[in-house]
Amino acid sequence: MPALRAAWMFARVLGAAGAALAPMASHACGACVEDNVAATYDHQVLARAKAVGSVVVFCQVSAQFDALQLVKSARRVAGVIAQSVRTSNQPPALSFAFDPARQSPQAAVDAIGRSLPANTRVSIVRVMK
Repeated sequence: MPALRAAWMFARVLGAAGAALAPMASHACGACVEDNVAATYDHQVLARAKAVGSVVVFCQVSAQFDALQLVKSARRVAGVIAQSVRTSNQPPALSFAFDPARQSPQAAVDAIGRSLPANTRVSIVRVMK
């Protein structure tokens, strides 16, 4: 009987070790820069921006937001190309093409942030030229 109990215990330990070492499924958490860029990436927006000398700004949004309000806020900012604004709810992200001759990308993002609720933060994760 003790040998059977020891074998059973060994099998349980071996099974637990195997489960711990098995690869786990990977899910996008939204924390990575690539997740925020991919969520709002639009190749046509990038191609048009490049053709006219603009940049594309990719941002992380820190709280739940009203997508329509975010789009309207971004479109009102000087230098933002209105048709280029893209948003994503999961992960919370924003992107837009922008004329850097008008103001800096950071100034544009700050202007967007000022028009949103106080708990909503917008921060740049990447600028593509």
